[in-house]
Amino acid sequence: MQQDLYLQRIFRDEHAADALDLATRAQDYVILEVGHAPEAEYVKDFFTAVPPGLSPDRLLHFGVMDGPALVGLLCIAQGYEFADDWWIGLMLLDPAFRGQGIGGGIIHEIKLRARAQGMATLKLAVLTANPRGLAFWRRHGFEHHRDAPATPESDGHDRVVLKYTL
Repeated sequence: MQQDLYLQRIFRDEHAADALDLATRAQDYVILEVGHAPEAEYVKDFFTAVPPGLSPDRLLHFGVMDGPALVGLLCIAQGYEFADDWWIGLMLLDPAFRGQGIGGGIIHEIKLRARAQGMATLKLAVLTANPRGLAFWRRHGFEHHRDAPATPESDGHDRVVLKYTL
């Protein structure tokens, strides 16, 4: 990651307003994902939505910080799908910071932290409607794990699940 950018743990009570501001700046992705501009509920879900079988204390929320400014969001579910997996639920970056190698720096930092915690695999799901996102993750070594087609119970998006073996 660029020298002046760093990851910092963030929490809903302290960072919800900044997270909403960032999501508004990055609404191109949010609209693709949820069909409308971000609102408070989107940020609430970022901080509270837990994958099946996990408790909220298994979530890690990070802000990508440029000094005091929040320029990215990252959520990781520890132990989903397996005990030694870290599932990247969302990585959202301010459009003004995209294309500068910052995303690759974030991934490098997450790989280091996951290895330090004894994790074996990083996983994530990419919307098939987001080919640039899919290409980004593949450039950083993530490989096809399985297809996750939309179901009647889901949000209507087909996804591709990718994995990276640590």
